Amino acid sequence: MSPPTWDEYLAEASAHLAAVRASSELGASPPNPPARPEGPPPEDRLDQVRSLAMGYDQLALEVLTRMQAIDQRRPISQSKNPHQELLPARFINTPI
Repeated sequence: MSPPTWDEYLAEASAHLAAVRASSELGASPPNPPARPEGPPPEDRLDQVRSLAMGYDQLALEVLTRMQAIDQRRPISQSKNPHQELLPARFINTPI
């Protein structure tokens, strides 16, 4: 199978970016990225390549910002201190 052309790659990568954005909204794992063409991009496609790269960077920044906001709202766990002695587990035995 031959590597894709830059036109095919840019179209597939744009669709991949949209799919990654949608999967991150749902909390699902992202789809596999498209195969990249060999060699540097042609001069007439550099603007599209930069725009696509900025789209991926923007998505990464948005996901990071959301993850930090979620982390700040999480309750502080007592189990983070490795030197603290844990109490034994308590199970409730109730007949069904």
